[in-house]
Amino acid sequence: MASGRKTCMGMVPAAVAAIALTGCVRFTPTAAVSQLSMPADRAETVAQKHFVTNWLLLGPFMFEEGDFGGGHQQPAADQAFVPREGGLNGTQEAPEGTAWAESRFEADPNYTGRVNLNRFYKRVDHAAAYAVCWLYSPDGLRGARLLVGSDDYIKVWINGKLVHTYKEERRAGDADQDTVEGVTLKKGYNRVVVKCVDVVLSWDFYLRLTDADGRPVAVTPGPPAE
Repeated sequence: MASGRKTCMGMVPAAVAAIALTGCVRFTPTAAVSQLSMPADRAETVAQKHFVTNWLLLGPFMFEEGDFGGGHQQPAADQAFVPREGGLNGTQEAPEGTAWAESRFEADPNYTGRVNLNRFYKRVDHAAAYAVCWLYSPDGLRGARLLVGSDDYIKVWINGKLVHTYKEERRAGDADQDTVEGVTLKKGYNRVVVKCVDVVLSWDFYLRLTDADGRPVAVTPGPPAE
C-alpha cells in the first residue's frame, strides 16, 4: 500500500495534501489530477490527449470463476468490493491483497486512449479494480457527453453520483462504446471514480468527454495551470 499517515479516514497516500478541518481532514487533490481545456475545432481528430489516462488505482479485487454464476458473471458489476465505492478518493485504507497506485497510461499504437489494466495487474482474470481521478475544469462544463468503453463491465461516478453502468455481457473494450448525455462538471475539481470488472482475457477501459456540441475536450495530466 502507498505510504502515508493516519487520519480519521484511514491511510492517506503521500501524494494527497491534507488540511485540518473540525478534527478530521479535508483533502486537496494532488494525485491523478488532469486539467481540461476546449479545442478550437469541433472536427479535431480524436487523439490520446482527449482521453483521461492519469489515474489513482485500487486493486486488484480477485474473485472465483463461480462466485457470480459463471459465464458472463454480470452480478460482479454490482458487487461493492469496498464500502461506499462511489466515494473513493484515495484516503481509504487498501484492503488486504490490494494497494493504491498512481499511473499514467501511455499511448498504445493500436488502442488510442486505452487504460490497460490487464498489463498493469499482470494479466489476471476474474478481478475488479477502482480508478480515481480529479478533473480540473476552469469554467465548468454543462450538457457534456461522457464517452466510455470497457472490457468487460464498468461503472462511473462523477462527484459521488453514479452516471453510467455497463453490465450487459462480456465484450472487447474499445473507445466510445457507450455515450452518457447531459453530464455536468462544476468549476474546479471534479472527482471521477471508475469500477472496471474483468471476467477473462483482456481488461481495460476508455474515458473521454466532449461538450454538448460534440467538440472533444483536451486533457492535460498534472496540476492545473497557474
